[in-house]
Amino acid sequence: MSEQVKVSQRTALILERLRRDGITQEQLIDALERQDIAPLEQITSSQTDFQEWFAYAIEHGEPLVQAVKEGYRITFNTIQGLKMWLDYRFLLEEDDDYTEGEGRLDEITLTADQIEQLKEAIAVNWVVLEQEDGTVSLALRGLLPAS
Repeated sequence: MSEQVKVSQRTALILERLRRDGITQEQLIDALERQDIAPLEQITSSQTDFQEWFAYAIEHGEPLVQAVKEGYRITFNTIQGLKMWLDYRFLLEEDDDYTEGEGRLDEITLTADQIEQLKEAIAVNWVVLEQEDGTVSLALRGLLPAS
């Protein structure tokens, strides 16, 4: 098994937004391999500058096709970025699907498979805490109480 691809939060958000907007994995891989923005612009309502995104990915060594095929680890998550990622990836919204506390997101209900996807993707500055009631909390690593 190869080492997990690392991508920026922005790249992860763009990939998940494209998926949420209905682009298939095959369409996404084809567009990325050809660096053809037309199918991406036709499908998504995002205001993303795809040419700039492609250039950023090349400059920063983000293998986009591999990230789509094999998954990715986000290099760093802000709380706002994590909330957007949860929305794009799992259709979860603050107040309806989880609560926000100081450096935490709580009461997140996910399937076991979704929890694994979350653990594999979010940045190491966050910790996934599985609660006794079956929900998940996300906490900034630096804000965890000393044990």
